[in-house]
Amino acid sequence: MKFTAMLVRALVIIAAFYGGYLWVSPTTNLPEFAKGQVDNIAHQGGNLEYPDATFKAYDEALNSQADVLEVDVHLTKDGHLIVLHDTTIDRTTNGKGAVRDHTLAELKALDAAYWWPYHPNDDIEKVRVPVGQEFPYRGAGLQISTLNEMFDRYPHHRFTIELKDNTDELRNALATALDKYNRWHNTLVASFYLDTLQKLRASHPQAQTYAGESEIKFFYALHLLRLEKLFPYSVDAFAVPMSSGNVNLATRRFIQAAHNAGILVHYWTINQEEDMRFLIGIGADGIMTDRPALLNALQTGRPSPNLL
Repeated sequence: MKFTAMLVRALVIIAAFYGGYLWVSPTTNLPEFAKGQVDNIAHQGGNLEYPDATFKAYDEALNSQADVLEVDVHLTKDGHLIVLHDTTIDRTTNGKGAVRDHTLAELKALDAAYWWPYHPNDDIEKVRVPVGQEFPYRGAGLQISTLNEMFDRYPHHRFTIELKDNTDELRNALATALDKYNRWHNTLVASFYLDTLQKLRASHPQAQTYAGESEIKFFYALHLLRLEKLFPYSVDAFAVPMSSGNVNLATRRFIQAAHNAGILVHYWTINQEEDMRFLIGIGADGIMTDRPALLNALQTGRPSPNLL
């Protein structure tokens, strides 16, 4: 990660004056979302095991003892919050076009498992479907769901919810749903748009949020100087890959620094057994995975499942 020379010089000066004072015992003031365990976070319900973001996937993830359900939300043309990863419906359904250009009724009429388990690199490229590819859940009645339906079906489970655009309409719709279902205490909100996270924190101080990318970069610089307690932002968790470029984020020191600042560390998207074992060993707070059954097998000592 690149940081300006001015920022680095400033941090070094701060370190000289305050470093010794700030290196104190870790805080225990972690977010309410924490349960003192390595959370099994089912990414889209576990889309390498069952069709993406469908009730089938989420039900099976919970059968595999997933702790947290990860969902992505968009607004339909008629203002409903629906659960889908992509901004378009091409990759997963038998429809075409942007989510925002369809009504809820139109989306409900689609087959949400039409292309599973085929996951092309180019989201809308279907001419490369392998010969003999089978689609075991095509025609099984799986639909795109609304966030309200998710909350009704899973009333006591924790969620991470990613806002997929930077509009006031989407952010306000999510806040309304979290108010209606009293879900602020067991939901972590994510977005690649820092602006939308900052606005949500300002309008709803009870919101628990992941850090934005620039916030993570700033924290990383502070942690190198052991100044993590100077981190000024209201953040509950980091969602990070194991590495970014040549920067290694999967270290005991990074996790401990985050805990010193009262922040959880979740790693994404982890699908290999070796990586899961490593992250469990260094004290990660959560592992977001497309293979929740595999992660559960590692955590419980059960045989690994046969996967696609």
